[in-house]
Amino acid sequence: MTTNITSDIVTSLPEHMLSEILKHAASNSIADFINVKLCCKAFERASNYENVSLDRVSLVPWRKCEKGFQKRCKAANNAEALYRKGMINCFSRRKSESGLRYLKKATEKGHVEAVYTYGIILICLDGELRKQGLRVLSSLHLPKPNEGSSRMIASCRSKTEKFLRCMWVHVALTGPKGICCNCDCDIEEKPNHSTSKECQTWDASNDVGHCCDYCFWDREANVFCSLLRKYLVN
Repeated sequence: MTTNITSDIVTSLPEHMLSEILKHAASNSIADFINVKLCCKAFERASNYENVSLDRVSLVPWRKCEKGFQKRCKAANNAEALYRKGMINCFSRRKSESGLRYLKKATEKGHVEAVYTYGIILICLDGELRKQGLRVLSSLHLPKPNEGSSRMIASCRSKTEKFLRCMWVHVALTGPKGICCNCDCDIEEKPNHSTSKECQTWDASNDVGHCCDYCFWDREANVFCSLLRKYLVN
């Protein structure tokens, strides 16, 4: 009787509320998500892998249940799952074209770290792709100087390094050649003591008020390339 009453209550809830409950369950653990999803048909119908959180799933999953969960999320065009697949394909599996497609998809869904990674990769390729990369990165809308932008950049760097630590990095990038923009750039390079000597970089919290977008992202691309070299498997 209790089970039937509970099922009736769940069935009476609007689908968007059921989806929110499933998202909350996924943020706790995959097991919670699956258990809630299987408890009644209403949750099964409301399950949407596109918007669930992958925070409880390893960046590079090894357990079968995590692999299966992340695969379903990717199939549903979950932005975080697309970003993770793009990172793996680009820098570990040497499938750069495939990796860029996944990162582009995640970028189009507004995934911040994907925008950061995809844009920087394009900047490093020079030519028209460099211009395209700058347009992609401009979608982050980072006003300078701005503490919020510094936090966003620091968060992207942190996520990138955390990801690289979890996988075999077989691909590195060469930093952009840069251009002569005569912007009177006032950024001074400072060592970042939290990383190795190879990865000494300008401080993301620096005042970049007199720095054009080209100089700003050229320097950030070099930070990214330094992180890749730091974890590159020889």
